[in-house]
Amino acid sequence: MNQTTSPWLVAGGLVGPRCVVGPRCVGAGWLVLVLAVCVMGPAEADDATLDATGTEARVADALRITTDAARQYDFQVAGSPPRTLRLHPASILKWSNPVAGEVYGNVYLWTDQGRPQVIGSLFQWYSPMTHGSHEFHSVSSEPLVASRGGVRVWTTSAPGVQWHPVAQSPSVADSPAVRLRHARAISRDFQIEKTDRDGVSRRLRLLAQPVFRYGDDASDVIDGMLFVFVQGTDPEVFLMVEAKRNGAQAQWQFALVRMNSVSFVASYQDQEVWRTEIWPWSKVKNGRETYTSIGPFERDSVGR
Repeated sequence: MNQTTSPWLVAGGLVGPRCVVGPRCVGAGWLVLVLAVCVMGPAEADDATLDATGTEARVADALRITTDAARQYDFQVAGSPPRTLRLHPASILKWSNPVAGEVYGNVYLWTDQGRPQVIGSLFQWYSPMTHGSHEFHSVSSEPLVASRGGVRVWTTSAPGVQWHPVAQSPSVADSPAVRLRHARAISRDFQIEKTDRDGVSRRLRLLAQPVFRYGDDASDVIDGMLFVFVQGTDPEVFLMVEAKRNGAQAQWQFALVRMNSVSFVASYQDQEVWRTEIWPWSKVKNGRETYTSIGPFERDSVGR
């Protein structure tokens, strides 16, 4: 952000990405609640409940605003004839960034035959700002054209990603469960450092599970997974890992995608494999790059 879905409570440490509704999760939640009441006392516990209720309301509000906004974009792969991309029906990641302020966002995908072509991170500020903004990155190998409300807002001429073979990777397995295990192991060998416009550097955190999975035996992509490196739960860099057929063989490949205009350095097994520079705002906003930011939108026009 320029200043299967992971749950909001990941950011608070109450529920992990693999935690589903069940006795262990419910028990942990009740334990945290009881401890909060005992430690803080009734009045402070009431304040915490009000804060939690307010947060939940803003999370829901941001989801409504960003989903409405996402539906207003039309993405096409330029060609003759052009191909219209399909919006995945739900947000694949709900996020927040307490370091930056009170801001809540959602990640959406536009796909072509199930394969991601555009990643969008749409978010709404509540404090210290109140506007909304929409960021997009092409992950298509072909030029794209985007419009909103019938007005063209973004065009690309270059491929959105560069694919690289994964060094020292395992053979592509027949089993989807084994491929998931291998892809997760590959993702853990990446480390990404972010440096913002003020020169402050942070190591980004990898979410353990892919936020989206795609591919099938009928296409050249046997299996594809979208991982994300975050600050808070704010997606800063996406890692695409694919098992792809190459003739009679299949191999693992990867691509990295920024979701911020600042500097990133990525290493794989301690070797640098990707670097981005800080983009000037004029480049971020010109509507011709593979990464773009659209907005800001005042609250009463965010969903229009």
